[in-house]
Amino acid sequence: MSRTRLILLGLLAVVAVGAVIASTSGAEPPAASCTSVTSAPAYCVAGVPPASPEKFEGTNVGEATLKATVSMVKTEIKCEAGKSKGTIEDGAGGTVGKSAVTDTFEGCKLIKPASCKLSVADEKEIETSELKGELGLTSSRVEDKLESKTGVFAPIGIEGKESSCVIAEVGIPQNFDVTGSQLCEVDSSNTAAEKEATSHKIICKYAGSSLKVGGKAEIASEANVKLVSGKDWSVKET
Repeated sequence: MSRTRLILLGLLAVVAVGAVIASTSGAEPPAASCTSVTSAPAYCVAGVPPASPEKFEGTNVGEATLKATVSMVKTEIKCEAGKSKGTIEDGAGGTVGKSAVTDTFEGCKLIKPASCKLSVADEKEIETSELKGELGLTSSRVEDKLESKTGVFAPIGIEGKESSCVIAEVGIPQNFDVTGSQLCEVDSSNTAAEKEATSHKIICKYAGSSLKVGGKAEIASEANVKLVSGKDWSVKET
């Protein structure tokens, strides 16, 4: 075989290898990649759907507030800080992403009515039950719907601070169960939620509350959420 023919065959081999590389790294994403949300938002970790549940931790930003009607009395609880922990996982092929989370609110005070107070244990911290979450689109906003499968979202204990407290007697805490569900927005916009980043905000607003403690209850809180692995994550279509 001539030297010229060998050189030509070598060049053809290089071109062929280049074509294979281009086909695997070009504009078309692989089947397991994540795309923009159109109907079924799911969790995406480091650019691909997570193969198994990813653990996360959250830290509250500012105060969290619970407003509720307890024993026909308007009450308001403020908690100085808070944290959360749980897992996120991708939905299977076109289904929505799911989560499991436990929130702990710390440094809590019953602000209204002034004649009542939280139990000693709840002033230290109020912990929710494990809440199951499911992503969805509401008016083009990605939201996580959180609710307890046991029916109790979180328990709270209230006792009398003064004898005029009509919810409970002085020194005798009464326990009340918060029930229902809470919608929390993922980040301040869908653009932010779809961006691969180490941390994302989970924003719970009064308007997203479908909670009760006898009467209507509503929560407002905000948290920064990071994966324990330190990987970037986002909410996209999978």
